Amino acid sequence: FISFGYNHMVADGASIWGFFRTWSKICFNGQREKIKPLVLRGWFLDGIDFPIHIPVTEAKTATTSREISTKERVFHFTKKNIYDLKTKVNEEVGSSEQKVSSLQAVSAHMWRSIIRNSDLSNKEDVARCIVAVDLRQRLDPSLEKECFGNVVYNAIATATVGELQDRGLGWAALQISKMLRSLTNEDYRTCAEDWVRNAKIPTFGGESRMAGNSIIVSGSPRFEVYDNDFGWGGPIATRTGPGNSISGKL
Repeated sequence: FISFGYNHMVADGASIWGFFRTWSKICFNGQREKIKPLVLRGWFLDGIDFPIHIPVTEAKTATTSREISTKERVFHFTKKNIYDLKTKVNEEVGSSEQKVSSLQAVSAHMWRSIIRNSDLSNKEDVARCIVAVDLRQRLDPSLEKECFGNVVYNAIATATVGELQDRGLGWAALQISKMLRSLTNEDYRTCAEDWVRNAKIPTFGGESRMAGNSIIVSGSPRFEVYDNDFGWGGPIATRTGPGNSISGKL
């Protein structure tokens, strides 16, 4: 097997899997493979004093709590499973203008299933579905799809626990779809500017773990993970390490 790690401050999933795909092609074809150069065009905020200084208190390594443990489960969706979910969702939505994608349908199914089985008694509690979104093509001016770096934004769809329990799968998927369609250049700029003004290093240990009423969806079928072949055949499976051992992480 092949294992690797990277710092999310440097690259996002699109970039790291693009690198991995290039690496596999070099191993498979040797020097015959023509490699495209990295696209390293930066995107910077106007009026920001660089470099960005992170407070010393943020630079200290946080102590990870061992009291909270998570269990990892692997769910395999066949093509038919995904097709049936997508068909069901779009039939419930019933709008030719609001077509829901396969990933949105599966995400909505997991969101509802997890919330409905989380023993959340207060139906008025807010449940969140956080989706990591590639904003390269949403920026103005846009960046190339191949631009190397970290250009993701955590977009949040919300609903009450009661709504997820009582309303259909199509309704939940539509909340995710509407949220993703609404993202703009201003959303990402505002998020980046707020972070610069109050720089914090994100951590996922102890108290910073996701609340029981939230899930986060990352990764994408567009990464074409299973197309990578180093000359030994395609991968049987991919697994992640401690970086993804977060309660509610899909």
